[in-house]
This record gives sequence, C-alpha cells and structure tokens, in this order.
Amino acid sequence: MKAFFTNLAYKFQRFMTGRYGIDKLWNALLIFYLISVILANAVYRYSKIAYAAFLVLSTAILIFALYRVFSKNIEMRRSENESWLKFTGKIKQKAMFQKNKWNQRKTHKFIKCKKCKKTLRLPKHKGKINVTCPHCKNQFIINTGKKKGL
Repeated sequence: MKAFFTNLAYKFQRFMTGRYGIDKLWNALLIFYLISVILANAVYRYSKIAYAAFLVLSTAILIFALYRVFSKNIEMRRSENESWLKFTGKIKQKAMFQKNKWNQRKTHKFIKCKKCKKTLRLPKHKGKINVTCPHCKNQFIINTGKKKGL
C-alpha cells in the first residue's frame, strides 16, 4: 500500500512540473470559496435564488482557483499573485498604522498637515509647539496639551 501512494505522489509531481502551483492568492480564493459556501447554506431557508447565486459564485471561485494552480502560464499567474499581495499589503499597512496610533495614543498626538494631508506624530503635553511638516515643509502652530508638572 505504501508503494502505491509513493508511486501516486511521484506521478502527481511529474504532472505538476511546469505548472504554477499554490500561492497566497490561492489561499485567499479558497477562503472566499468557503465563505460563499457557508453563506449559501445560511440563506437557503430564506431565498432559493440567493442560495443558487452563492453556489454559482462559489463554484466560479473554485474553478478559477484550480485553473490558476494547474496553469502553465507561470508569468501571468505570478503577476496576478503580485497584484494581490500589493493590494493586501496596503490593507495590512493601514491596519498596522491604526494599531500603532492606538498603542501610542497616551504619549503622542496624531494630526494631519493642512496642506498635504499627511499624518504627523507629535509628543503630547508639550504645550504650543511650532511644527514643520517633513513632507511639504508647511509650518504651523499646534497645541499638544498642557505641559505636565506646571
């Protein structure tokens, strides 16, 4: 029995030679597929049309994901994955920025430059300070709160 599975694995490796395989976009498509199947089952009692729509959507997602895995157009699949990573990278970057703002809320004040709309991080409790935006060199005065100890 062990020889059978070893032989099967070897045949699958030969089949996958020259094909794209699994990447981060595959993982995301698989998650979207599972979510759409769960949603289809959740709406089954309420609307047969919505159920059918979610099933069609989930089937299309699964077919596209499998097409990508077995595709021999490696450069196109790599480009798709790169676009996905760039998109999710922006979302992760924004989430990390919000997390850092939350963690530093007691020691720093975050304001937007009136000219270029970039977010600036200023220390809290320093009173009125003269701020120069490092991006556009706009100068303005901002009150960061009363000085502690006075």
